[in-house]
Order: sequence, then structure tokens, then C-alpha cells
Amino acid sequence: MQVYEGLDIITNKVSAQEQRICRHHMISFVDPLVTNYTVVDFRNRATALIEDIFARDKIPIVVGGTNYYIESLLWKVLVNTKPQEMGTEKVIDRKVELEKEDGLVLHKRLSQVDPEMAAKLHPHDKRKVARSLQVFEETGISHSEFLHRQHTEEGGGPLGGPLKFSNPCILWLHADQF
Repeated sequence: MQVYEGLDIITNKVSAQEQRICRHHMISFVDPLVTNYTVVDFRNRATALIEDIFARDKIPIVVGGTNYYIESLLWKVLVNTKPQEMGTEKVIDRKVELEKEDGLVLHKRLSQVDPEMAAKLHPHDKRKVARSLQVFEETGISHSEFLHRQHTEEGGGPLGGPLKFSNPCILWLHADQF
């Protein structure tokens, strides 16, 4: 959420003073009215920054965020799909188009092309169901098959494909919920 411009208090962004002490990236650069910013957009921009920081012989530190976004930076876990171009300058985002359809209909369609993924996803989780259908429609390969391939790649495992960067140091805080 800290990628969105404004929303400083609600997202508990670091202060300007703190940012002067230690350079921060990926903060306040997306218009909060943008509805199509995705984890792939985040991953692509953050990965470019990480590679630039490494190229300057510095050590990037990734802090906070949801597991999904952090995992997208550390592991090769995302399936890349590209918006389809329709004529001049018209781009169709298939996932957005799918999300306009009834969730139960989408889930039924997913169960026909990828029963394994359909069994994992709740029929009312339209966003994830639409994403799995998008993967299949744009690649011809089921989402679950992509995940199986990632897990079996050299260096892959239960979290997905192999690590993107060698020798990361991961500190994972665990706290009991009250």
C-alpha cells in the first residue's frame, strides 16, 4: 500500500526525516486511483532497483509488505502474461475482462480447464479465479502446471521456483496474535 501517493498516515510510511537518513525506494509513486497496478508491476520495478543497487556494490534491504509481494521478489513464482493488443493503441487486460463475469461461472470454467487449481480456490475469490483463467487462456498451459514446473526446477521448492538472487539473508519475525 505504501506505493500509493499520499495515504501516508494510513500506510504508516517512513517520514521525510527518516528517508534522509536512509534512502528508501518504492514509496509514493502510484496514483491511488489506479486500479490496475499489480504484483507483476511491483516485481518488475523493484527487481530493476535491486539489480541497480547490486551493480553499485550496495546491499538492498527489502522490508515489510505482504508475503505475496516479497515472494515475487525473492522467488521465481509469478507467471508472466502480457495484455493483448487489439488494433492501434487499444490494449485488453484479459483478467479485468474476466472479473466482469459472474464468479461462479468463472469458477466452473476454471474447473474444466484446471480442476486442480479450481479445487484450491474459493468460487467467490473472483480475482484469483480470473487470474488462473487468464494464465491458461494466454499461455495454453494450466496455472497449476506452471506451478508444478516451478517447484521442480533446480532450486525450486514448496514456495515456488528457484531463488532469483543468490545468497539472500531472510529475517522472518514471528509473533503470536492476541
